[in-house]
Amino acid sequence: MSVTSACRDINELHSVAQVACKLFLEECKKAGLDIFITETYRSQERQDYLYSQGRSRPGKIVTWTLKSNHKSRLAWDIACNKPSLYDAATLKKAGLIAMNLGIGWGGVWKTPDMPHFEVTTNWKVDDEKMTLEEKFKPIEQKNLTEGQQNMLKRLAKIGAIAEDYKPSQIDLVWMSGIDSAFKNSGFYEFAKK
Repeated sequence: MSVTSACRDINELHSVAQVACKLFLEECKKAGLDIFITETYRSQERQDYLYSQGRSRPGKIVTWTLKSNHKSRLAWDIACNKPSLYDAATLKKAGLIAMNLGIGWGGVWKTPDMPHFEVTTNWKVDDEKMTLEEKFKPIEQKNLTEGQQNMLKRLAKIGAIAEDYKPSQIDLVWMSGIDSAFKNSGFYEFAKK
């Protein structure tokens, strides 16, 4: 296959990833999401080619790494048929579905990759995963870890959230990414000035 062509064949994924991807697509379809696979397996040559885009050859940067779980056949990317190719609301809903299935979602990474999903070779379906409703149910302060409480305090101190805000499980995932980005960028120190 040419480095300029994306492999979209789910059968090219590791057997564990095939099961995860098919289940993910079924759950997205049940939720009314109109999505499709844009890439599954990726050779090192294709990864190098994509990495060079926006760096040593023209175009927008599309990947942040020379290493990728696409190469080990454990990752896939998606896009949306409507309302737009990379509709944020649709990708967030797909991300929630994936996380509910124990599938990793690039949308919660330090450098978000919203259309990216991946598993490890020991992934399995967990029937005891929280429902989406449970993930959005507010968590009482007493049930938060000390680290989560400190994160909320930092975000409230700079006005990112209200001081009495009660986050849901999914809020904590997003907030931890924001908190980490703020800490790593020195934003908290800047905001104190």
